[in-house]
Amino acid sequence: MIYTILALAHLIFFFTIGDIFNAKKIEKVEDRRERSLATLNKVQVLFRNILNSCKVTYDVEGMENLTNIPKEEGVMFVGNHRSYFDVVIGYTLVDRPTGFVAKIEMQKIKPLARWMDYAGCLMIDRNDLRQSLKVILTAIKYVKAGISIYIYPEGTRSHSETEEEMLPFKEGSFKIAEKAGCKIVPISMIHTREVLESHFPFIHPQHVKVKIGEPILMSELTEEERNHIGSYARDKVIEGIKELKAKEA
Repeated sequence: MIYTILALAHLIFFFTIGDIFNAKKIEKVEDRRERSLATLNKVQVLFRNILNSCKVTYDVEGMENLTNIPKEEGVMFVGNHRSYFDVVIGYTLVDRPTGFVAKIEMQKIKPLARWMDYAGCLMIDRNDLRQSLKVILTAIKYVKAGISIYIYPEGTRSHSETEEEMLPFKEGSFKIAEKAGCKIVPISMIHTREVLESHFPFIHPQHVKVKIGEPILMSELTEEERNHIGSYARDKVIEGIKELKAKEA
């Protein structure tokens, strides 16, 4: 229970006292990309403090697959999703302005929604096709402007027994990469569910492993691969998961 209390303490401080000092400064930043970058710097400190306090650690393989891409270049991150801590760890990994695509229900949490907007996050209502299309179009605009988009193409957290048992990736999500002409960066994580969801609402110390795969550029794929880019990217994420697990055996 102590780790859950510590995480909540960090969040409460950030969205109350910390918000007083940080929000006004960020709101003065007019450039969308620079505002996202300023938010990234603040939120990364928050998330690292939460991870450190809760004794959640992680190793990363393939970091060069990200750092070799110029930081000015927007990319589309895609990954498996089994825990809220996927976002916490994922956001500490990125080295450029990045917004997540999240479910529209997050808008109800006003302080959080405001900071998500600062970061360049987009709220999607998967039951509203018109609204979903607007989100995709906005994401394309962001990526072209140098704000990367991090999306979980399964559309929701997976409750499967193992990380490899992923839901199908929603093909429509990949219109972002197709229309923006950006690289797709697959990110695989294992053991995030053991941090929280396996014993919700209590956070437990855990060592997480992360694999950043080689960037995918749709223009370099075959027509068949482009036509099923969701399945192709999903296979790459699963491949990363299997590689991480094989090294534990």
